[in-house]
Amino acid sequence: MALWALTLTLATLGVGEANAAAVATPVGERASSELLGLDLHKKKLTFDSNGHFKVVSFSDMHFGERWGNGSWAEWGPANDASTQRVHGVVLDQEKPNYVVYNGDMVTGENLFADNATAYLDLVYGPATDRKIPFSSAHGNHDNANNINHQIIVEYEQKHFPTLSYTRADVGPKPWGVGNYWVPVYENELSSTPSLIMWFFDSRSFVSGTGNGPGPVPESADKYWVDEKSVPPYIDRQAGLMKTLWGSVPPSLVFFHIPLQKAQLLYQLPTPGDHDDGNPSTQGFYNNTYTGLDLPFFQALTRLNGGLKRGKVLAMTSGHDHGESWCARSTNSSGIPLCFNGHSGYGGYVTTHSVVRNGRVFDLDIKKLKETIPSVDTWNSYEDKTTNEHVTLGPDFMDEYV
Repeated sequence: MALWALTLTLATLGVGEANAAAVATPVGERASSELLGLDLHKKKLTFDSNGHFKVVSFSDMHFGERWGNGSWAEWGPANDASTQRVHGVVLDQEKPNYVVYNGDMVTGENLFADNATAYLDLVYGPATDRKIPFSSAHGNHDNANNINHQIIVEYEQKHFPTLSYTRADVGPKPWGVGNYWVPVYENELSSTPSLIMWFFDSRSFVSGTGNGPGPVPESADKYWVDEKSVPPYIDRQAGLMKTLWGSVPPSLVFFHIPLQKAQLLYQLPTPGDHDDGNPSTQGFYNNTYTGLDLPFFQALTRLNGGLKRGKVLAMTSGHDHGESWCARSTNSSGIPLCFNGHSGYGGYVTTHSVVRNGRVFDLDIKKLKETIPSVDTWNSYEDKTTNEHVTLGPDFMDEYV
């Protein structure tokens, strides 16, 4: 065990518990006072020698599609191959240090039980072929009768134990377990992270068994990050970070379905596609807004440290394929909300999402050390162009905050 890891573990747990923490923990909630992102079995993620750490986020790939009645469709495998090509082009162009799969990796309602997880190999293939570490958040189409978020987490942990950093710290099984965080350090000798990447599970469910739609389990019929387990988890983990490190490092936040606050931002003038109109968001049930995404949002505002503190660099979502913008205002408590655009050839296509893309975050250690941190972000396209470059920081859309 590395000295830095042992010191952090002992400071949080005590010797006996530290020894227990070195044992692999099964998927599911872990009731503990430990900082759950300090995984002693994982390679320490660090900024490169130039002080940069680049993340590429893909969403809405929709691998495994076929006709809705379960019949074979030749365009399904063709779309999957095109999606892998898109990812390969973007990864070779951007050469990221990390990849995020931000939900709707598969179209779960089209998958049969005997080969559902095989499509995950296609999802992660371009990254694993290039030995790039990755994490996944999970989307509504990743929960269906033959696949769910817990199955995906367990599959990653079993088949990609070195490259996958995905965990399941808290959240209801099996539909909403994917809530966790991953630290990134300035260098190998650093004992305090310079960046935290948070991943949250926005749940939801699309019924289907490969042969057509079926019933929706009552426990899966939720369209928001779990309001009971996740906010106290954020508060507890952030509190432990403050105790151990003096403050919470700057954060990037990823979850598939955007917060309802997106509906208050989408008409603001900002670079990127705005094809979907009013975005589909968390917090709705039977077409009525419930407000049940607000406890999660309020926990993120506490993580941010205040309206203009900027500790949360961005909260990034997919789900709405025709949206690829970033925006913020007082309605988002000053936190930038970004959309990924459309990274796959599966799923619906809008006017401006024909050319697929991934969203890039280029984190500069110097900018993260400023009083109010900032990050550069842009969209990288399959035609080898980049666009919608913005810097998310104190000057970004400051007239609205």
